[in-house]
Parts: sequence; structure tokens; C-alpha cells
Amino acid sequence: MKDLLKKGKALFLAYDQGFEHGPRDFNLTNADPQFIVDLANSTDFTGVILLPGSAEKYYHSGTTDKPLIVKLNSKTSFNHAEPISTQHCSVRRAAKMNATAVGYTLYPGSLREQEMYREFGKIVEEAHEVGMAAIAWAYPRGSGVQDDLDTDTIAYGARIAAELGADMVKLKYNEDAEGFKWVIKNACKAKVLVSGGKKKSDSLKELEIAKEVLDLGATGIAIGRNVWQSDNPKGFAKAIADIVHKNKKAQDVYDKYLKQ
Repeated sequence: MKDLLKKGKALFLAYDQGFEHGPRDFNLTNADPQFIVDLANSTDFTGVILLPGSAEKYYHSGTTDKPLIVKLNSKTSFNHAEPISTQHCSVRRAAKMNATAVGYTLYPGSLREQEMYREFGKIVEEAHEVGMAAIAWAYPRGSGVQDDLDTDTIAYGARIAAELGADMVKLKYNEDAEGFKWVIKNACKAKVLVSGGKKKSDSLKELEIAKEVLDLGATGIAIGRNVWQSDNPKGFAKAIADIVHKNKKAQDVYDKYLKQ
């Protein structure tokens, strides 16, 4: 897992949205996975998250030095039934792509949560056998969840991921700074990554949130749309990299890279 960190911090460029959200997240530029791989190469990311199809066709050893994280499960936005996302790519297949880690989404609170727990437990075992890290996207959702941004609910998701053996857990931040310490405590030894989520209208605010969660003890940020949907993707990427790796202030990097 140390290959995913730079001086103990992680910054992942996420591009697993195409399956989940469909074409609505893209434009003629960022719909091309090659654009994402090139963007990852141009900035100080410590990993790039791809679905297996994009990884096989666009990520090639020798053309990028960024560790590859292959997402092993997805669901579409067509189905609005109880949330369930099952495995469609094996750990063995990810290993053939020279992946450093594999990722998997869990929906604690879904009526079908046990299916995902069994599957992820096996994935952790298989990944560790070949020296890969296992990362859980812990997103409480379903009929058992009243508020997915409740602090105890987020902490519960982190705890479930940790108990299943996740090396890292990717979760949402609800801007409850004091409560986030409780979330991190419940992640135990799993490294905590905060999801960038959907594109924010205020880039400075997103940078301020990144700085806040790192100061509170998060290991890093997994961010996608706020970078590659930005009017200035490279500028935003450089700004958040300076926060993660150089402990810069949000206003300073915003003024340096993004202020017009």
C-alpha cells in the first residue's frame, strides 16, 4: 500500500463515474479516458482509479508511473431498486493490468448488504494474497439508512469497511469537523480517504474542505469530477496536490492556479 502514498498522503484521480452515472458527467474532452490518464500524469497524483475496460485499453505500464486502482463493481443509474453493486471484474484480471489496488463499493443499510459484504471479504483475501491493497467505498444507503450524511452513519460505514479488512476506506465528509474525528477513530487502521463528490460550483470551497479533512487526520482525497469537470483541470489538480503534499493553504493555491 505504500506505493499509493507520498510521505504518508494519498491523492487519487477518480474516473469510475461512467458506469454509475452515464454520459451526463462528460463532455467531448473528458469522455476520453486518455485525457484522464494524461491529466494524472501531468500532476502529483498518487493513484488513478479506472474501471476495467478503461484500464485495459488506456492504462499501460511505461506510459504512466501512477499506481492503478481498478474498481471491481458498479451499478447503473437505470435501476432505482434497493442499492446493490456486485463484482464484474476479478482480482486476477486486475493483477494482469498491473494494478496496485482494487476498489469496491459497499452500501451498508441496503437490504442486500450481506451480498456485498461476502463479496468484498473474498476480494480482500484475494488481493492480499497477490500483494494488492483493497479499498472500500463505504456509502451507507438503502431502506435501512435515514440520513447518509449523519456522522454516526458515516462512522458505521467506516467501521464495517475496517472490520471486513479494507486497507483504505473512501467516504463522504459532512462538514462536521469534530464528528470526523469519530469517523477516523472507527476506521481503525484503515486509511481514510474523503470523496470529492459531484462538481462544486465554488472551487475555493472544495479546496478548503480538502485542507480541513487533512488537518483533521484524513490520509487523503479521492477526487474526480471537481478536477476533470473544471474549467481548468490542470490548475485545479495542481492546487489540490499542493494542499495534500505541501500542506498549502486553500486560498494561496486558489490564487496561484485558479484565480482569474
